[in-house]
Amino acid sequence: MTESPVTRPSAELLVDHTIALIIEKGGSIGVTMREVTRRAGFAHTNVYNYFATFEDLLWETFRRALRAYGEYLEVGLASGLPAGEYLRQLIRNLVSYPLEHPGLYRFIGSDPLGPHFPTDILETVTGMKGWLFEAFRACAPGVDVSTVDDACNIVYAYIDGETFNVINARVVPGEDVAGRAVANALRLFDLLTGTHPADYPVDHPPPPWRRWCMT
Repeated sequence: MTESPVTRPSAELLVDHTIALIIEKGGSIGVTMREVTRRAGFAHTNVYNYFATFEDLLWETFRRALRAYGEYLEVGLASGLPAGEYLRQLIRNLVSYPLEHPGLYRFIGSDPLGPHFPTDILETVTGMKGWLFEAFRACAPGVDVSTVDDACNIVYAYIDGETFNVINARVVPGEDVAGRAVANALRLFDLLTGTHPADYPVDHPPPPWRRWCMT
């Protein structure tokens, strides 16, 4: 499986159209190679000059979507923010991205893409997770690291569940899911770690995600 970044303009065009179709369809399920090449104005057989398989094209599209997701998570995270404000903004971003980009979030979060993750993507995902953990740890410096990491996993799973309910139209119309999810995620973290926002240290937490990720 090809894992090196794709730089040729025609390959990038194929990724562009794959992204567009994923957005239109609400995920990658139902997106086909023939549909992508037709939208791009390519002969179906020409795509194999750039990608050995459709799975390779999807993984390259995944790289693009993952970078965009990481950049979105950085919004509002100015250097020097107190740890508590940094964490609150990061959680807002975690909640807001899937609500604003449901198709791409389903693509990177739950769509089946094949049994083997390319090494560079696995490194990026691992790095992003490490960055999230560091942001949570910065708000609970006196708490056992394993306790904070467990809390981070539980909080993220809660956010994921809430946002997928919205994506799948399983909420009451007009309900403020985003506001509730942010408030509950912060409260859940405090309950699991025994911390309180008033006790969060006033120093800036981890560096931007690109320092942690291998893209």
